[in-house]
Amino acid sequence: MRQSIFIFLALVLVGAAVFTFWFSGENSNHAVSSTSTGIPVSNNSPGHNVENNFSNTPSGSKFSIPLCPRSIWGYAYVYPNETLTILLYPSIDYLKNTTFVDLYLGNISISYSTSDVLSLTNSSGIAGRVPLPLYLKFSSPGRGISITGNALLLQLWKGRAIVNESSMPVWLYFQVASVKPEDIHLKFGRYSSLYTSFKKGVDTFEYTATITNLYSKPITIQNVSFPLASLQVYPKPPDIKVVNFNLINTTSNETLNQLPPNSTALLKVVVSVPSNVEGIYFKPKLVIAAGGESIAIPAPPMEYVRVVNCG
Repeated sequence: MRQSIFIFLALVLVGAAVFTFWFSGENSNHAVSSTSTGIPVSNNSPGHNVENNFSNTPSGSKFSIPLCPRSIWGYAYVYPNETLTILLYPSIDYLKNTTFVDLYLGNISISYSTSDVLSLTNSSGIAGRVPLPLYLKFSSPGRGISITGNALLLQLWKGRAIVNESSMPVWLYFQVASVKPEDIHLKFGRYSSLYTSFKKGVDTFEYTATITNLYSKPITIQNVSFPLASLQVYPKPPDIKVVNFNLINTTSNETLNQLPPNSTALLKVVVSVPSNVEGIYFKPKLVIAAGGESIAIPAPPMEYVRVVNCG
């Protein structure tokens, strides 16, 4: 009897060892290619031959806020074929003990090696989280694109199994300009790209960008447009508003009414944020007047993240 039990246990241990080897071996051939951001992107399309069913993160666990921000409202005025980068901030603990990270936004998808993502921990700027970029590009001039609803999905893989996934609601609107960068004689320099807020309730943030006038005539800033309210119908969008905007002389700190040719100034934009907004993708349409002509220009992007609600 004892000999039979011993043989049975030996067979179980051998089977477990074979099973473990088969799963760990699946990971070794997942090729990656380097990207300009420093996070290698998988050559394989997301979807790694599912073997097991995933399990959703238990409510109330340490992963209860796996993604930061918890939702995003956004508008972007873009050049044709301009590459946009939206940064998400998953919890480091949420990513640990996984091998791959798949990110989906509508029909856009990207895959990363978890070890490569975790290597950027020190560049996050948000404690306990890592920056995870999602890249978008739109080619058709004059076109409007919307991605709304529970459209953003993060999947975590371990070997051939999905072990966790988390979704996020987004309301994103993109308008593709009819002009190309070479048609515009306005140069953007340094700009603010991220604002992390630790404030609950109504908030504000300041968007800044240096601009150089390469036109032969003085220019004025007519408008900084973030028309989310006119694009989103249901649910009613929060009242994210451009409160004011000014051109500031970088030497004297005085407000300018016009920017002379071959001069540089700082554009300052103040934006109000309602208390129910967690994240904003802000890439406004800058409308200038040059020689009596109004010109709409894609401005650089900025993200607002309300970190205080991310846990």
